[in-house]
Amino acid sequence: MRKFTNHIDHVAWISWPETLEANIAELEKLAGAKLTRFERQDMGFVMYISWEAGLEVVSPLPEPTEFNQWLRDWLDTRGEGVMSVVFGVRDLERHKARLEALGFEVGPLMDDHPDSPWRDTLTLWERQAGVVMNTNFILGDIDYADGVIPFGAN
Repeated sequence: MRKFTNHIDHVAWISWPETLEANIAELEKLAGAKLTRFERQDMGFVMYISWEAGLEVVSPLPEPTEFNQWLRDWLDTRGEGVMSVVFGVRDLERHKARLEALGFEVGPLMDDHPDSPWRDTLTLWERQAGVVMNTNFILGDIDYADGVIPFGAN
């Protein structure tokens, strides 16, 4: 398994549902990458992601949930754009302890959903660690199976 450490793992944008498909099409054209769609009905959002390209886009689903209300509030106050940067760390709990010792409040553990289409290619653990320049700073301890990330490939 490989992981990004002390380096940006991926960037997450947020999109209104009405503009989601157009935003995905534009991002795919610009990056030359295909983003895979995944729905989290339990949390009320849809995401498109390319682990290979380090790109993610999230959008709230119509059915209200606590999580998608947070997404809607974000869109209402900040609009579409970069919502989160996921920073790769080697040991999530050690990094959490270091930040808490410095006075930062670190969010609850977020892991991957068992039905995710990438469940066999990576192990994902994340924690929200603060907001920097109007962007969520997320700690990510993400292990990628060999071949998922094209390190050094053209």
